[in-house]
Amino acid sequence: MCRRVQCSKCDKPTWAGCGMHIESALAGVPVEERCACERGSIFGSLFGKKKKPAA
Repeated sequence: MCRRVQCSKCDKPTWAGCGMHIESALAGVPVEERCACERGSIFGSLFGKKKKPAA
């Protein structure tokens, strides 16, 4: 189950949990007021694609 949390980067509402109940967790929060930061995870860090450094 997902729940509403505050983003540690932008301090806007976002979610934590399984990802299947995002709209329920963020009910009442307009899309434009939600966190838009890139989400990361331990699995993404371990197995995801690495970003290329800026040239």
